[in-house]
Amino acid sequence: MGDNWDEAKKAREEEYFHKQNQEALERLNKRSASESSKRISPITGEPMEQTTFMGVIIDRCKKSGGVWLDQGELEMILENIQSQDDAEQKSLFEDFFSFFKK
Repeated sequence: MGDNWDEAKKAREEEYFHKQNQEALERLNKRSASESSKRISPITGEPMEQTTFMGVIIDRCKKSGGVWLDQGELEMILENIQSQDDAEQKSLFEDFFSFFKK
C-alpha cells in the first residue's frame, strides 16, 4: 500500500510542476514577445538564456553558469520546495543547487 501511495504522490507532484512549468513558459513567451532584446550577463556581457525551474522563469548565463532571479522568484522557488514533504524537499533542494552547476 505504501508504494502505491508514494507513486501516486510522486505523480501528483510531477503533474503540479509540469503545470507550473507550462504556465511559466507561457509567461516567458509573452515576455519574449514584448522584449526586443535578451538580458545581458553582468559577468560575460553575452545574452543570457531564459529557462524555467520549478515553474519560475530564470535567467542563466550559458558561459559562466551564473543565474539571475527577478524580484520574488527565489521566494516562489522556495515556496514550491516547502510545499513538499521532508524527503521530497531534500531532493528538490539538491536539484535546485545542481541546476547552478550546469
